[in-house]
Amino acid sequence: MLARHSPRWWRSLFVATATLACLATAAPAADLRDENAVRAAFVFNLTKYVEWPANSNNLRICFLGDSAMGAVLKSTLQGKTSDNRLIEVSLEAGDEPQDRCDVVYISYRSTERARAVLLRLKSRNVLTVGDSESFAESGGMVGLVTQNEHIKLQVNLQAVQLAQLKISSRVLALATIVNPAGGAK
Repeated sequence: MLARHSPRWWRSLFVATATLACLATAAPAADLRDENAVRAAFVFNLTKYVEWPANSNNLRICFLGDSAMGAVLKSTLQGKTSDNRLIEVSLEAGDEPQDRCDVVYISYRSTERARAVLLRLKSRNVLTVGDSESFAESGGMVGLVTQNEHIKLQVNLQAVQLAQLKISSRVLALATIVNPAGGAK
């Protein structure tokens, strides 16, 4: 036999259930925002430890992708300076970054789309950064991958050298060096 409950009891149960549902869905979203903020901080710090063949007064970071990372990069880095260079963040439409990008952050769900962009950028003086597990192995330069709830650096030195960029040994000491064939050192 079911006990009869007052409308107030049902209302309280509904509010409690709705609150728990909101908390359950909000926690991963907050975690993702925090993770993206950490990745944006990594990108900012990377700009201080990379040498490009030609420097200008501005440092342009271009974003290609279908994730919220672009908005986080823009809100976090736009207008900051890195080694006296003013950072400009550009959210690119389509799969082709503009010609004057110093850093291209690639964040596609599709590995094939990311690889196609990497092929077009190959040997250009552009630092490519991505967040997929296979980014560096696929020809990207710096992968910011999640391992054991931490963001770890993976660097494809072959791709960096092909683009005539130099990454500080301080960064390389913290990174896992990845070969394009898939092996790690």
